[in-house]
Amino acid sequence: MDFKWHRFIQIEAILLLLITPLFAQADITAEEATAHCLKISEYSTKGGEFYNLKQYAKAREQYEQQAGWSESCQLDEDKVAMAYNNVALTYIHEGNYLKARAWLSILPNDKKSIFNLGKIRGDIKNALEKQSNRPQGQYWQYAGASLWNSMTIKPKGNQYQVDFEGYYAGLMAMYYGPNLGEFSTVLTFDNGKAHYAMSGDDGDCEYNFDIKKDLLTVKRTAGESCGFGHNVGAEGTYHRVEL
Repeated sequence: MDFKWHRFIQIEAILLLLITPLFAQADITAEEATAHCLKISEYSTKGGEFYNLKQYAKAREQYEQQAGWSESCQLDEDKVAMAYNNVALTYIHEGNYLKARAWLSILPNDKKSIFNLGKIRGDIKNALEKQSNRPQGQYWQYAGASLWNSMTIKPKGNQYQVDFEGYYAGLMAMYYGPNLGEFSTVLTFDNGKAHYAMSGDDGDCEYNFDIKKDLLTVKRTAGESCGFGHNVGAEGTYHRVEL
């Protein structure tokens, strides 16, 4: 048997073992799932072609597919981290160090992430020195499947417009899309802190906001679903990615 063909069969068998639990209760065949997972290397290769041409936005689209499918197909952490780092490198070459940091912070203990984060530490510091002491900016929290929960805060008179867009990306998100949630409100921040009480058909929900330097922490103090899609929540820690 040809070595390459033997290697292909081995890879396909491994993928079947990994992804069988994913489509056991979904309307997806084993063949379809395997085909998607085998395309991960194609996304990586195509991303590399655009990257070498310095077409970083197009490269990023391919690398984000690589990352999302690497998660969905439950590849080992090293391969998933490679995809995250590929995306981060496109942002680095565009000079967007805060978004690069966000991607490198998903698996911060990975050796590649540590190395690349170390290379741009000074650039990150310089970017953050330009930030205002005010709350405004965009903040990201990773949701999976190359999607980010975002809090966008903009001045509105003496207060701030706060827009949240959130996702829940389960293992089938690459097939069926994520669950969604959002809210928009105007809040008063005092020393980086604010409180939001929202009411909806599914019940009331309350959040505390706390901004310290380049991190936004959101804590849910009351409520459950908050009117969002299943498993979508606004709580957690967000990195500032835009000033």
